[in-house]
Amino acid sequence: MKKQILLITIILGLITLSCSKNDDQDSEYQGTWTGTFTGTQDNGTWTANIDSNGKITGTTSSTVYNASLQLNGSISSSGKFIATAGSASNGADFKGQMTETSGSGTWANNSLGIDGSWTGTKQ
Repeated sequence: MKKQILLITIILGLITLSCSKNDDQDSEYQGTWTGTFTGTQDNGTWTANIDSNGKITGTTSSTVYNASLQLNGSISSSGKFIATAGSASNGADFKGQMTETSGSGTWANNSLGIDGSWTGTKQ
């Protein structure tokens, strides 16, 4: 009898674990995002893809400098957005907060001494 109760308890525990909510914390942000950035001496557009692990890949396109840079970063399960356009030494750092459908924040390129804000929406 004790073995049967133990077996039933183990089975119920396994069923509970296998039916629990998906722990994919960043899936609400997963998808394609687009937006704009404006600032003291630069402005343009950005696009990004966020995967199910919160990895950000995309591009920024400056209308002032007529240049495009790769955008790479991550988003936390709470929506904290951190990415770099270009390289860490001469690129722009984008920081902000996202919801399931929109995001906003600030950006700064310390090597050029320029900064501004950004906004975006999930497509």
